[in-house]
Amino acid sequence: MSYYLLIGALIILLLLLLFLSQLKFEKRKLVLEDKNGKKIELQVEIADNSFKRTLGLMFRSSLGENEGMLFIFPDEKQRAFWMLNTKIPLDAIFFDSNGKIVEIIQMEPCVGLSCPSYPSKKAAKYVLEVNEG
Repeated sequence: MSYYLLIGALIILLLLLLFLSQLKFEKRKLVLEDKNGKKIELQVEIADNSFKRTLGLMFRSSLGENEGMLFIFPDEKQRAFWMLNTKIPLDAIFFDSNGKIVEIIQMEPCVGLSCPSYPSKKAAKYVLEVNEG
């Protein structure tokens, strides 16, 4: 019996380590250009798999100036975001596969279970979340 408990504990430990390894977001520099040609440099965390995209910026109490999270999807289609357990107001900037902004949505914090959904009207492959404003 103790042999099976040890094997079970090792399996749980391995699964926990695998889970924790998925929590690490790679950081990259992202340079955007506004309509006037002014360059804006951001430090972004990359959410490039299903787990990271689901976790997003949950449970964060702040986001630094010129920081954000870039969600990278495998395809271009309409996207919907929600702010479950997200404590800071965010802007979601939706980009098509060519990197052109197709929509910007302001999203309010929500720590309850009845959080609204924020769907895009147009198809997007990338979504950048940054501090509101």
